[in-house]
Amino acid sequence: MTAHVLAPQDLIRKAVIEVAQLQENELLIVIEAVEFLKKQRARPNREAAKEIVARAKARAAETRDLPRKELIKKFSDTLDAIRAEAIKNGIAIDGELESD
Repeated sequence: MTAHVLAPQDLIRKAVIEVAQLQENELLIVIEAVEFLKKQRARPNREAAKEIVARAKARAAETRDLPRKELIKKFSDTLDAIRAEAIKNGIAIDGELESD
């Protein structure tokens, strides 16, 4: 079942269930994303872009002292998780990535 076929009430129910199962640190990310979406509605894209850059810099500062290997591992794990979710949702093809 995808979000496109869910009735609004079912969509809200599904979102609440999914969010309720997240860990605390993941909940903070969801709250940040919701706040970002609210602000994005109220401001032009230029302001949203400035905020994204500022948040990216803040996140980079948080990981500045981590060893390079650990950063690469975190990045790789994140990419793998995103790809797995995309495959699960049918918006990516399972298989090896090819380069140019």
